[in-house]
Amino acid sequence: MNAVRPLDDHYRSAPETFRALATVESFPGGLHEFCAGDGILAATAADILGHKNVVASTIGRQHGKKVYYPVTGQTDFLKLKTLWKPNLVTNPPYGRLNGKQLGKARAATTIIRHGIDLLTQAGPLGGKLCCLLDLRYLLSEDRNLNDGLFTKCPPVRIHAFLDRVTMYPATYDEEMTRGKQAFAWFVWEWPFVRPGHTPAITSRLSSKPFRDPSDAKRFDLGKIVSSKTKVMEAAE
Repeated sequence: MNAVRPLDDHYRSAPETFRALATVESFPGGLHEFCAGDGILAATAADILGHKNVVASTIGRQHGKKVYYPVTGQTDFLKLKTLWKPNLVTNPPYGRLNGKQLGKARAATTIIRHGIDLLTQAGPLGGKLCCLLDLRYLLSEDRNLNDGLFTKCPPVRIHAFLDRVTMYPATYDEEMTRGKQAFAWFVWEWPFVRPGHTPAITSRLSSKPFRDPSDAKRFDLGKIVSSKTKVMEAAE
């Protein structure tokens, strides 16, 4: 299977993406993975930062689901009023949140705006927001013009992956071809309002040195093959 798109836009994060991020960003005070799904990204972060420094939550129900890190379910990040940890890190759903479209804005943009609001309330003592996004997110006309996200609150750093990172559709663990999209970590930190700042790629990362052969078994990741097959839409 080449790709299966979950209806809730839940893609399981490739562990190597956080390992690469940790070489260029620090997370004093720990981090909150707030769209954690089954906890792969949080588990990887805990390997590096320690379990006491990583908390995880997700909007979905966790009862009966296999998770790879303690994840607090039924927690709507958009309703949180305070930070759980100084730093926010996630691979957010792009178009839909819990299967629903959030008005005209993409789910990712709505989530990012709320994360910026929470960190702004915390002031200079707050941390940073790191979101793993398709690199094309940088080029949207809606986000770069008028009152778009990037006109007032552009990312301060963008760490782009030179190689293609494979995002595993949730609940799918069969063979897949390697991803064809370019991804990057978008980073926001105090002061968040930077009118006139033009976001640009600040570093180039490779995920290859951070791939661990044991990840496939540890996180039940599907085997990556080279053959092309039909792309299909699938419900959970």
